Amino acid sequence: MSTTFSGINQTSGDKRWSKDGAAVAPASARASSPASRPAPESPRPSAGAASGWRYSTQLNEQLSAAQCALGYVDDMLRQLESFKSSLSQQLAQRRLDSADLKQQQGELARSWQRRQADSAGSLDSQLRLSLGAPARQNFTAQGLDLDSLTGGQPETLVFALDGQAAPASVRVGDGISREAALRRLNQALGPLGVRCELDDRGRLGFSCGEQQWDKLRSSLTVRGGGVRFPGGMPQPLPVQAEPPALDVSRWQLDDHAQVRQALQGAVRSIAQLQQTRAAIGNAIAEARQSISQLTRTDEQSWADGFVSDFNARLNQTADFNHLQQLVPAVLGISRYRVISLLSLR
Repeated sequence: MSTTFSGINQTSGDKRWSKDGAAVAPASARASSPASRPAPESPRPSAGAASGWRYSTQLNEQLSAAQCALGYVDDMLRQLESFKSSLSQQLAQRRLDSADLKQQQGELARSWQRRQADSAGSLDSQLRLSLGAPARQNFTAQGLDLDSLTGGQPETLVFALDGQAAPASVRVGDGISREAALRRLNQALGPLGVRCELDDRGRLGFSCGEQQWDKLRSSLTVRGGGVRFPGGMPQPLPVQAEPPALDVSRWQLDDHAQVRQALQGAVRSIAQLQQTRAAIGNAIAEARQSISQLTRTDEQSWADGFVSDFNARLNQTADFNHLQQLVPAVLGISRYRVISLLSLR
């Protein structure tokens, strides 16, 4: 179930989270190059707070990346609002000016293609903010699902990627548990830069760094034993990227019906970007407060305060204010995600 932030009023209470940048949440602030990122905002702490300085530096870096993503989102919102107005005006006319609409559509598409650079690599294709680690590309792999990997005859699958020193093998089938299959896949594919996890419906999915995606898509191979995959020569593994949250190139603009559908798509995209912007605003506020706290206290005291504060909020009577404070810390966490993380051990 998706969580919408745009309808919740933000508060500025005493908050203490996101020591490591917190979870994946959407965001915004534009920088055309890494050199143009905002400078760290907090002063260097005294020698007595040296243990907190390391985390303060990390938070500053994450804060700068979040601000780049915020600028990018703001720019996309501006362009989409303008495009929405043009679509509405065209619908009121008997004849369409498709050329003008397609020009704006092209500008939007080019802006989307600059997402990685303009958001400092912190905003992924689903408009999720990734702080502390590069954004990742989710994908599925044909023939790799938990039912086939846990049941049936045993088989050793061998995966290889161009440029990697050695292939990776994993034993599947023969009634192994889902958790065991997931753990074995992560152990085998981890050195190739691939992470395996379950989605909110318990289905197997994969991810890799966005910058690695093009290479992985074209050169990841698998060899089996004739049960799930052929033996002999390694075969390319068919992989399919998760569709992006925004794909303006698919909007058709040749007649009034198509323009009306494009308008609906623009409205949905604006709503999603607004949700992203609200969530990153919360994340930025939390990071700033954590930086401020870390300049005045040591690591152990900070951690103790974080745990006490989180437990106190979790046990308060539920209302929208409390929900708004807790959601950024647990956004995207499900039973299946916990199982996936445990499988990395």
